[in-house]
Amino acid sequence: MSGNTSPNCGQRHMTCNVENRLWWNRFVVLGLLLGTLTRSAAAQDDEPAEVVTEEDQVLDPSTEEPAGDENVVNNANNPLADLVAVQLHNYYTPKLYGVPDESANTFWLRILAPYKRLIPRLSLPVETSPSVTPDSKSGLGDSILATKPGKPLQFGVGPLYVAPTATNSALGTGKHQLGLASVLVYPTGPLLFAVIATWQISVAGDSSRSNTNSIVFQPLMTFQLGNGYYLRSSSIWFFNIETGDYNIPFGLGAGKVLSHGKAVFNLFLEPQFTIAHKGIGQPAIQVFAGLNVQFMTKKR
Repeated sequence: MSGNTSPNCGQRHMTCNVENRLWWNRFVVLGLLLGTLTRSAAAQDDEPAEVVTEEDQVLDPSTEEPAGDENVVNNANNPLADLVAVQLHNYYTPKLYGVPDESANTFWLRILAPYKRLIPRLSLPVETSPSVTPDSKSGLGDSILATKPGKPLQFGVGPLYVAPTATNSALGTGKHQLGLASVLVYPTGPLLFAVIATWQISVAGDSSRSNTNSIVFQPLMTFQLGNGYYLRSSSIWFFNIETGDYNIPFGLGAGKVLSHGKAVFNLFLEPQFTIAHKGIGQPAIQVFAGLNVQFMTKKR
């Protein structure tokens, strides 16, 4: 599992100068997708019920039986779901502490491809504003699922590698980093609780750049409202051990899960507000928007 820190501009006390506004296009695309899928779901509700064959039903990956709406929504938000998935995530930061009149943005492409008890995850960030957090570059890692599918409590742990692939020195640390990632998940009825924790430290790279050492916690909670709608909170808490800087936000948003054949679409929007921080350039407000697509098939 790759590191999952939110984008900000504060570890080197640099002034952010946003020159690219591609984030607006991404929000427009996500909005259009959400509107299209919502209208499609509403139209389906007005149509006569169709006969669904066994091959068309979404399956619960733990039992290979048709999954209920509750399980589908929980699986759509489960970091340890044993499903191939593509995730499009965008963090827009309109306000930064100590950096007036500036903003920041990071778009993430994440791909999960579980194989047996391994859950490799590739994360590729696309920066449209300067950012120097330890996660402002591509990361490649994997998480080992340590519990059997279908158990109420799931736990995963595995190695983490972050590559210094930033195209500009202001966008990355210039360091190869190694670390650990762990995930704890507990779904119960309409609720899902999870905690993602990562630690990463620089081990090689540009000797002229400062060393990195950081810890990240991401508490995740979702509560289902019915018909695929749910409330969510998934703010990322970042702690820079090298500098002592930190950022602790709180988020509250909403999402919608839609199933079509063996694909599950999960769209969400979550404003996040910082409740404690230290360091210039830490995000005061963030808007987290995303689209996750999971592909549910029978296990072979």
